[in-house]
Amino acid sequence: MAGIRLTKDERYYERGLDFYHKNNPEAALADMDEAIAAAPRKAEYYAARGLMLLQSGAVDEAEADFAQALKLDPRQWLAHYGRGMHAYHERRYDEAVTHFSRAQRLAPRRPEVYLHRAAALRARGEREEARQDVDYALELLGEESDLPQKMRRSLQNKARAWQAAL
Repeated sequence: MAGIRLTKDERYYERGLDFYHKNNPEAALADMDEAIAAAPRKAEYYAARGLMLLQSGAVDEAEADFAQALKLDPRQWLAHYGRGMHAYHERRYDEAVTHFSRAQRLAPRRPEVYLHRAAALRARGEREEARQDVDYALELLGEESDLPQKMRRSLQNKARAWQAAL
């Protein structure tokens, strides 16, 4: 971000994401806490921290962050995505599809949303709909985006494997 001056909360947020992508969850969460302390009205910060908490197994805290994000901004796609991930892992596939579908409507260019909705659809036995989501996720992954390269490769590999299984 050459030439762009970040605010204190943005610096913590960006650094937290960087720690997260470098597989340092403790440092990532600490920086997300600081970002939220500096800007408690930014819904995206709660949603991002919620995903990190969910991955670390702190389900109740993650759900609280998703709820706060949606209270601040009902259109916060990342909070719907996080709730979809939680529902999917708990095998509540109808709920997962509902949240992933909301996230899709709010962020139609995010391939990870299509890919995870496909998993929930497949779990419900809706293979053709799942295949369509996987195909579209692969199309999006073939385009230029702001996704980190490691994440892009991981999603592409997952999508190709799922495509072959459908």
